[in-house]
Amino acid sequence: MTRGTIKAAVSYLCLVLVLALAALAHGDPIKELFDTQCSGCHTVGGGDGGGPDLKGVTDRRSEEWLESIIIEPDRMTKDAARQEMIKKYGYEMPNLGISHEDALKVIGWLRGNGGGSTQDGTLPADEHPEIVVTPALVAKGKALFTGQTPFSKGGAPCVACHRVSSPGIEGGNLAVSNLSASFEKMGEKGMRGALKALKFPTMKKIYEDRPLTEDEIASLIALYKDASINKGASSTTLFPVYGAGVFAVFLVGLTLYKGRTR
Repeated sequence: MTRGTIKAAVSYLCLVLVLALAALAHGDPIKELFDTQCSGCHTVGGGDGGGPDLKGVTDRRSEEWLESIIIEPDRMTKDAARQEMIKKYGYEMPNLGISHEDALKVIGWLRGNGGGSTQDGTLPADEHPEIVVTPALVAKGKALFTGQTPFSKGGAPCVACHRVSSPGIEGGNLAVSNLSASFEKMGEKGMRGALKALKFPTMKKIYEDRPLTEDEIASLIALYKDASINKGASSTTLFPVYGAGVFAVFLVGLTLYKGRTR
């Protein structure tokens, strides 16, 4: 074997090695697409989040339906399954601008990774522990929600568009969802996914380069969770007070009426 042949062979092997290492470093591009665009609301075998668990979805839905819901969910206004999901999760799936080609790749990836369970058959554990509501964390969430404390990346405060049923917080657009009510529908895991992804059209424009930090997400979740927990308590204390007030007014009116008729 000549020196030139050996040199060419070594160069070829080096090229193959570089390409192999680059492929390993880059990972699976379709999984990366799913992680970037979908995993904020969906899991594959990890349970419902901001949207349904996609485990087995390629068996439950046709490829045409999956293409439509991924590419242009905003056009499926009369689709019964979509309406049920809106009712269950509290909001519409946004149009993420995914191309037809990428949608087919995601569907193929879901078909090949539809198990989504660990090797022992159990569901993957949530990487985030449940938020423990404390007065300090709720206060921090209120400050972030109202803008008293700015978000670290400069995003607009939640109260600019949203409401929350918590004492001391006023404002928000009445036409936009109440986030304490959304929390009741979505749960902690779903709300975390929504706050992490922020894929809704208006929010995407505002927060695309200004994502919330994990600490900010935890504080907001504590606020919404506290508002949801105390919703029932506040209503049960309100009605007895209201009833007592009405009864007192009735007694005063009855006394005055009797005084005038004597």
